[in-house]
Amino acid sequence: MNTFHSKNVVVGAGISGLMLCESLVNQGEEVTLIGPVDTRVQTICTWRHKDKPTQYADHIINSWDQWGFSFSNHTQTHRGNKFLYEALNGQSLKKALESRLSESLNFTRLVETVDRTQAVDNRFEVTTKNSTLTATNLFDSRPPQFGRNTLVQQFFGIVVPTRYITEKLTHPKLMDFTLPQRFDGALAFTYILPLSAETTLIEATIFARTAVPFGALRSMAIEWLVQNSGEDFNEDMVLYDESGCLPMGNVEPLFAGHPIGLASGSARPCSGYALSGLERQLSELTHENSYSSVTRSPYSKLSAWMDKIFLRVLNREPQFGLTIFSAMTGGLSGDRFAGFMTDNFTVVDALRLITTMPKYPFIRAVLENDK
Repeated sequence: MNTFHSKNVVVGAGISGLMLCESLVNQGEEVTLIGPVDTRVQTICTWRHKDKPTQYADHIINSWDQWGFSFSNHTQTHRGNKFLYEALNGQSLKKALESRLSESLNFTRLVETVDRTQAVDNRFEVTTKNSTLTATNLFDSRPPQFGRNTLVQQFFGIVVPTRYITEKLTHPKLMDFTLPQRFDGALAFTYILPLSAETTLIEATIFARTAVPFGALRSMAIEWLVQNSGEDFNEDMVLYDESGCLPMGNVEPLFAGHPIGLASGSARPCSGYALSGLERQLSELTHENSYSSVTRSPYSKLSAWMDKIFLRVLNREPQFGLTIFSAMTGGLSGDRFAGFMTDNFTVVDALRLITTMPKYPFIRAVLENDK
């Protein structure tokens, strides 16, 4: 059993763990990262202001200045004059981060699974099969426990050759509600991402009180494919798949030390977008030189209030979300919609958004919130 000390120990080698390590190393900090190499295929989508440079240029799969929504009786297309919607190759990004970190003398890598973490006096102790580490600061990116009344955003996506899809998609469909609702206590939709001229991601997603079997979501994605291809399904159509479950609300960290990533609220509660939240946390870490910035929600008070009201309404009746999103996408411009998604909006924008919504459910939620 090897025993040693590291000032900073990060548990979990996903996007959040790797990006935190790089941020700390760039500040001259000593860091040890523990966890198996994360080789999962991962498509990460985010919004970016057109005037701001990206640090992910080598990992962009595609980007669009338009995005659409499909409902049973109409479609809606947004154009972003200020914003782009981008898809990143998470697998490529993780590999690049691992490679850059390996070149630093301040970085130590243990490709092991953590058995136990605990606080001991004024330090932390981390145990693996072969090692025991002590740390001044411990950061843990492993999944949290969802809080009481926290909705789940669960998804299963299949990537297929674009040639099977009859409609030539020039931009993403962020929400497609053309399939029938099928889950009790859940809002279901498909998310269609034309990754390239050759491949398209079809992702079945639910906002729900409880998770469902991933197989049920896979079947929903296949149903959309069959309906939009005119061909019978066979397994050879699927090139690869990806899946996950994100919190829409409060979370409770399960491990010792500082929670990071989803465990620290990096995911926007109303949408699940997490990369921009993580970037904000790391930016504050750089400017404040304070570890507390990566452990707290990076979103504004106005955004937190809007999300709380929205989720209160959705939690009461998830399928009412169909009415909400129809009104929201029809009542907002592309830039205002993207601004809300990225927490770049004002009180005036918030009021404009509220006026697009069905009044009674939101008034009721606001009054309950003020009790």
